[in-house]
Amino acid sequence: MEHPTAGAMTATDAQAYWMSGTIPSDQFLLYCFDHGPDAASLDEIGRDLMRRAAMVADLSIRVAEVPLSLDFPYWVPAVVSTRQLRRHHADGWDDCLVVLGEQMADQIDLTDHGWRLHLFSPIADAPGIEGPAVVAVLQIAHALADGGLASDIARRLLGSEPLAALPDPDAFWPAAAVARAVVSAPVRVGRLTLAAVGAHRAHRQRERDIAAGRVSAAPAGGSLLAVNTRPDHRRELRTVHTDRDTLRAIGGSVTLGALVVISEALAEHLEVEPSVGLRAEITVAKPGVRTARNHFRNAGIGLWITEPDRAVRARHIADEVAAAVARAAHPATVAEAAAMASVPAALIRWGVSGFDADVVPDTMTGNVVVSSVDRGAADLVLGGGRVVFTAGFPALSPMQTLTHGVHGIGDRVVISICSSPTGLTDVDAYRARLAARLIT
Repeated sequence: MEHPTAGAMTATDAQAYWMSGTIPSDQFLLYCFDHGPDAASLDEIGRDLMRRAAMVADLSIRVAEVPLSLDFPYWVPAVVSTRQLRRHHADGWDDCLVVLGEQMADQIDLTDHGWRLHLFSPIADAPGIEGPAVVAVLQIAHALADGGLASDIARRLLGSEPLAALPDPDAFWPAAAVARAVVSAPVRVGRLTLAAVGAHRAHRQRERDIAAGRVSAAPAGGSLLAVNTRPDHRRELRTVHTDRDTLRAIGGSVTLGALVVISEALAEHLEVEPSVGLRAEITVAKPGVRTARNHFRNAGIGLWITEPDRAVRARHIADEVAAAVARAAHPATVAEAAAMASVPAALIRWGVSGFDADVVPDTMTGNVVVSSVDRGAADLVLGGGRVVFTAGFPALSPMQTLTHGVHGIGDRVVISICSSPTGLTDVDAYRARLAARLIT
């Protein structure tokens, strides 16, 4: 994206920013590099990464609020600081995940900076690596980037391509932002009126399309399971390591293969009754050109645990994903997003402030979360060491104590687990079930 200094956030990103005060949503992008005898020291690596960060536009901004929420918060210039670099020692891979889980309690203050980098001293037993390995974890606020954009930012930070110094940014003046908001208010009211009319017409067309079978209606939510309870402050992280070909052989694609093995392992672990079923909440990219830092929608899909044939189950899950993509691309969904973008900032903030995270819903869009991102070629280099694998740990929410990341770089894929013991008992047993399903 272009350097977004001195510009107001979109409604979508502002909502994500305000909601993060109630539901912590920082992302943690983990990259593991081999670290041979000629590799740079951790001090050198840290200094080089801070220099590169200062040349990445998306890492050189923070948030400034507009008085009285007369407009959405602004992205304003931020100076990269050594405070954003944290060094950790871990006694091996398992301990690395323990330390990282503890760090998840310390969420980013976007009014100060938008990201943080965690560097772990070389460990000797990283999966699939002979010899020492260095782990780098980019912690980034969700309002600053969704999974795809965050992966692109990490690639710029951790890559070896030369970066140019950023131009001098525009200054942010709160009084000017207030003046612009007041002057543009009548125009915004007109845009909201037009957008609301368009959304209503598109909604009526969607109803006709559903009746005619041209698009499917959004499915009803599923029953609450043991994992659908409130998480506490603890985060238990685990990883299962595999490759693209293995998952494609199971489901036809990496994402579908992961959904199949997760459906099997989790149904067994939770002893889910067939009549109850199991659902996953996934992310679906919005159609068209990215207009916000968060360019996706959440969708619930059934995992078809009653279907014993893997190939058939994978096709059913693929059909549900395709239906979710079609719903996201429907003109009604696009029109609703346009209407949302026209709602006044103060009204959206008021709505966010009224969200009650303690309310227990009757149904769940998804019992668990599965987020899948392809992080590209395995050509990243850090301190002379090459990247071997990557992982990610989606945040927990008030009624979801288990999330999964499916992240690939090169041919390696990692299925990650982030859980709270309030909902998922014996995370190691669950991890073992996932690993076993990859070879059966």
